[in-house]
Amino acid sequence: MAEDADPATVRTAYRRLLFRHHPDVSDAADAELRTRELLAALRAILGAAPPAEEAPGVAGGSTRPPARATAGSAPRSTPDVESVDEDTLAVALPPDETLQVLVEVAHRLGDIAYLDVEAGLLEVVVEFIDAPTSSLLVHLQGRATGWTEVVCTVEPLSGGLVPPTAAVTELVRRTILQEFRRPAS
Repeated sequence: MAEDADPATVRTAYRRLLFRHHPDVSDAADAELRTRELLAALRAILGAAPPAEEAPGVAGGSTRPPARATAGSAPRSTPDVESVDEDTLAVALPPDETLQVLVEVAHRLGDIAYLDVEAGLLEVVVEFIDAPTSSLLVHLQGRATGWTEVVCTVEPLSGGLVPPTAAVTELVRRTILQEFRRPAS
C-alpha cells in the first residue's frame, strides 16, 4: 500500500486482510496474533479518533422488529458489557450468544449487510444524523474467560469524515444494554 494512501483505502485493505486472517476463518496457528497486529497497524496508520462526548445519533434504522424471546422461554438477564478501548467491548457471554445479541442490536441501528456466523463477523449499514452513512464491521473473539471481545470498525460509505470509533463503540454498548431492558414482545 502506498505511504500516502487515504483512510478509506487503508480501512478497505484492513477489512480485506481481516476477512483472510481472522482466527475464525483462518486455521493458521498465528491467526489471532495476525488479527491483533492488523488492528494495531490500523490504529497506528490512522491515528486515534478524537474523543467524543456523545455517540453520533442514528437516523432511521431498520423497520424490521428484532427477534425476541418466545413465550415460555427463560427471561434474559442483562450481561456485563465493558469498554476495553475505543474500538473494543467485552461482553460476558459466549461468542454464539453475543452474536445473537448483536444481530438484534444491528436491527435497531441499521440494516445488516453481511453476516458470517461461523466467522463471527457482522456488517451493519448505519445512517447517522451528523455523520455520513457508514459501514460498521463487528468481529467477535471468544476468550477462555467466558467473555467475548467485540471489535468495531467504522468506515464511511458516502464520503466524508469517519464517525469517531469510540463514539460508535459506545453506541453499540448502550444499545446492547437497552436491548436487554426492553420487554419481550
